[in-house]
Amino acid sequence: MGKIIGHARIPPPRWEDIQAEMAISGTTREVALDKLVRMREKTLEAEKADPLRNGFEPQIWHVCDALLGFPFCYDRPFLKQCKLRLPACREQKNDRDVWEVFCDLMRKFLQYERAVKMLLILGGNRGAKSEYAAKRSMMLASEKENARIYGMHMSEPRSKKDQQPLFWKYMPPEWQVQIASLKAYIKYKEKTGFAENGFILFNGSSGNFLNYMQVKDVALQGLEADLVAPDELIPADWIPDLELRLATRSGKGILTFTPIHGYTPTVKIFCDSATVVKTIPAHLCPRDGGPPDEAQALDLTQEQYDELWKAVDQHRAPLAPQSQPEDVISWLEEPTPAGGHPSNGGDQKRVFDQVPRVMKCFDPRKAVVFFNPSDNPYGNPKEVIADLRKKSRAYVRERFYGMAEKTISVMIPKFSRKIHVIPASRIPAEGTNYFFYDPASERNSFMSWFRRHGKNAYLYREWPGKYYIPGIGIPGHWAKPSGRKDGLNDGDPDEGQRPAFGFGNLRYKFEIARLERWVDWAKWYIEQKDGTNFANAYPKDDELAEWDERNGAEEIITSRFIDSRAASSPRIENDRPVTLQTLFDDINVFFYLTVGVEITDGISNINSALDYELGESDEVFINPSHFFISEECENSIYAFENWMNSTDGQNGACKDPVDLARYFFTSECEDVGPNDYQPRGGVSYGRHAGTRGENRIYRGARKLPR
Repeated sequence: MGKIIGHARIPPPRWEDIQAEMAISGTTREVALDKLVRMREKTLEAEKADPLRNGFEPQIWHVCDALLGFPFCYDRPFLKQCKLRLPACREQKNDRDVWEVFCDLMRKFLQYERAVKMLLILGGNRGAKSEYAAKRSMMLASEKENARIYGMHMSEPRSKKDQQPLFWKYMPPEWQVQIASLKAYIKYKEKTGFAENGFILFNGSSGNFLNYMQVKDVALQGLEADLVAPDELIPADWIPDLELRLATRSGKGILTFTPIHGYTPTVKIFCDSATVVKTIPAHLCPRDGGPPDEAQALDLTQEQYDELWKAVDQHRAPLAPQSQPEDVISWLEEPTPAGGHPSNGGDQKRVFDQVPRVMKCFDPRKAVVFFNPSDNPYGNPKEVIADLRKKSRAYVRERFYGMAEKTISVMIPKFSRKIHVIPASRIPAEGTNYFFYDPASERNSFMSWFRRHGKNAYLYREWPGKYYIPGIGIPGHWAKPSGRKDGLNDGDPDEGQRPAFGFGNLRYKFEIARLERWVDWAKWYIEQKDGTNFANAYPKDDELAEWDERNGAEEIITSRFIDSRAASSPRIENDRPVTLQTLFDDINVFFYLTVGVEITDGISNINSALDYELGESDEVFINPSHFFISEECENSIYAFENWMNSTDGQNGACKDPVDLARYFFTSECEDVGPNDYQPRGGVSYGRHAGTRGENRIYRGARKLPR
């Protein structure tokens, strides 16, 4: 028997393994050892000869596969574990069905209804991100006839040095030939990569390699892809173009890099307003004052970790794996183990940071998965950990856990989804309601409903929102992430904002009456109920103009406010000066003008209302927040998270929802207690008297349950 070589994942047989084999087969120690060694060598030889079909895959790769809806799985041991441990998989008869069930279960667990179009893999150094993208590219190219695959890198030299060798590594061994024929073109050299930066396989599939030094419009011209694999820092302006290029073939994108440049515009597109749906403990970032737990960071016992370093000192093969990649099947088991990690004997009383493993993007067609060095035993992760000793926490989070720290500040830093976003059911049914309106001409107007209940304020509705609008359907988001101006932007307008729906004042009044359930609307609603096209029915303009909330409404609004800049600008109409405010007066919608204050004053009021202080337990508040937002107000939540008051200025895509919150907190909108409606034509009185000139009415705050 020759010298036993070391291996990152499959260590030499231990004495315990030999004893177990002796007991099973009834052989001598020498025979048992020889059998185990030969089995190990056979496995290692198969992996080396055909890494595409026999190579090891950490289970986090299969999380990525599930999110992408990847159709193939070569990892039979993984499929076997799924069938043994997951009841839904146990019922399936073949591997393909097991794989599809696993993918469905994992997407559901991660709160995705369907497969995503683009996946961003962020990760620490040597986390095997590029390996995953290259292997999946070659799997698809070899399994699907006439597939179109594109690799991308920083420059042509980097492509030939870093990315193209990985594609060659995972090419089926029977196709690793030098050929130039009518059907196939494969020419590869280690020094120069693929000839002409591409290849054509025997099944008609092709691979091409682009780089970001090329002119984007030239490089992407005519591109139609089944899969694109941009490695390292792809420019943000390439991403929208790639999305369009993937549409023809229903293609997918796998973006991979370590965020050494921080929260770049590309990261911003994926991570702004993303929701963390799976976390893991960051054992290198303790919160309890103790030292980092390096063994647990690799999911090893302390004895295994010590053995790795002893082997280095003694110049021998270690009797332990370099790491134990995370068991993701455990995420789907009941009950789910804390953090998704099996117990490895570490101190369960220790407290560590929680870092994201999977994030659900604001755009449901995108997702983010985080790799770390423990996912890749072949990357010598213990040495990565050694290099990180005495580094800052932020550096460790970036280089080991792949986290990009958001250094660009937003205007409302106090806002937190965890603290301030609540289910609609938790908003009090009683309170004083206020309505704020931001009119616009080139885009849709934005409307917000607030409720005061004691000291607390609640944003309980927005328009447009994620609900049906007659004649429109369910609109898209108001704004979306953008990489423009190196990330110094407030996002881009999305479908809910532009193109405008073309609504006039009466149409906006209809929406207000419909959502607040005015009595006049309810009468019309009952009359129209038997109509053939009731879903999109709309009253006559004369009838709608006469609707008046003073006739009664299920939801009583104490005061309505309109942006004073837009509403008070006069123009001549029918030989008389009119403003937007007076035009609404003419159709029985009465507004006060918002108070003209500096933006910073309103933002300061918002941050004060959002401010909170946690006690020793993260669930106990010393100083609780006094402002909360319904989880149904997705557009406002996004705006609060991302508005920077940047170079976009008045055209900022997130500005309108924030403006209305500013107006609310500068208009002294308090819980005034129950009041009754005043007669039509009555004079204004109370807190807001005089703030809008000739106010005709003050609407009472009589409360009715919603």
